[in-house]
Amino acid sequence: ASQTACAAGTYQPSTGQSSCIDASAGYYVPSTASTSQTACAAGTYQPSTGQSSCTDASAGYYVDSTGATTQTACAAGTYNSNTASTTSSACTDASAGYYVGSTGSASQVACSAGTYNSNTGQTSCTDASAGYYVPSTASTSQTACAAGTYQASTGQTSCTDASAGYYVGSTAATTQTACAAGTYQPSTGQTSCTDASAGYYVDSTG
Repeated sequence: ASQTACAAGTYQPSTGQSSCIDASAGYYVPSTASTSQTACAAGTYQPSTGQSSCTDASAGYYVDSTGATTQTACAAGTYNSNTASTTSSACTDASAGYYVGSTGSASQVACSAGTYNSNTGQTSCTDASAGYYVPSTASTSQTACAAGTYQASTGQTSCTDASAGYYVGSTAATTQTACAAGTYQPSTGQTSCTDASAGYYVDSTG
């Protein structure tokens, strides 16, 4: 004596039917008694059948076509903090001083102290070279050790003062140099040694 409306998520384009059709993956049917399904808009997707709505692309992803069943992850080196993005251009290159090490990222990560990144769109940061240091996070460059200091290791946050009996005469040094016989240096962090005074002598290095 009566007919039954197709439920939301289903549709029926033909007359005289005994059942309704589930919306396809990538499509939806938002209301009852529908005669057609609707493709998910760009920026949204639907992996399941028989659905009444689509899902916004997550932060770190985008959907650049209609009727999509999946979302696409932003590449490593890029990130996207917004949802429902419709183009790959929504994925932004990591800034200099930052990196994005994996796909599908919603944010960028600051380079840690001891590392730096002078370029954009990078997947990792670079350790400070020997003779250099990086004292803070999110750095875009490394700094040469000043004269009187040195750094033998990579990835460091500071330089080491030359020991007493040693000196460092140039910047970006990786080693300290012992004072030669006939010279001495009682202080640390110095750039040269002092000649022995008249009436005195120094018979060893360092």
